[in-house]
Amino acid sequence: MKPFQHTAPPMRSYLFVCLLLLFPITTLHAEPLVADRPGFSTGTYTVSPGHYNIELGLQSESGSRSFPLSNVRIGLTPVAELDLQWGGWNFASGATTVGDLTLGGKYRLLDSDTLDLSLLGLLTLPSGNGNPEDSRAAPLAALLWSHATTGLFGMFQLATNNPGSLQTDLQTALGASFSHSEQLGSYLELYADHPLNHAGEDSYMVDGGFAWLLDERTQLDLHLGLDVNNNAADFIGFGFARSY
Repeated sequence: MKPFQHTAPPMRSYLFVCLLLLFPITTLHAEPLVADRPGFSTGTYTVSPGHYNIELGLQSESGSRSFPLSNVRIGLTPVAELDLQWGGWNFASGATTVGDLTLGGKYRLLDSDTLDLSLLGLLTLPSGNGNPEDSRAAPLAALLWSHATTGLFGMFQLATNNPGSLQTDLQTALGASFSHSEQLGSYLELYADHPLNHAGEDSYMVDGGFAWLLDERTQLDLHLGLDVNNNAADFIGFGFARSY
């Protein structure tokens, strides 16, 4: 998730202060709604059979806006869900492009009182017009983990960023979630992107956000982040999630 490029030092300082405010005291406890958004790392939780989540987002980066970034998560079994995603519309430089569709799912390998492990597999189809040069599907595979006692979470992910030449990146994330009240939680996360089989430089992001539970089935969120080594872009985004 990477929205809004900030070039002015005062705004960048403001974002840094906001990230520091995300450090609370206790770990965030489980809620009836457990959304994948916000953040780079996807949570280990899977939707229960017979239920589904709708998760929507608005993202802004470097003068471009994307909306609605959509994820419909459908519970299949007690340990597996189906994920249907869409990249929404992107508005940049007076032009509008349509994002791609992504199909996949998540499977829980381990669900214990302390450590949870899940596998995520996604396949992005060249169905939009954002990059007409890509005519092949782009796969993604990830190992997701979370530790309930400490509130730590993270991922190890292989993602194809150029399907035509099968350029692959190793993407990792390490973060911590916190609780401020029964309704308000936050997280802080370090994300890294490392090219494996093509030229390019590593990029690092520090991002964080807040999630507000309107009720046990409805969540609003705000997330923002800072580019650490000038190989990415500062961003800001907003989201909505609802369980059924």
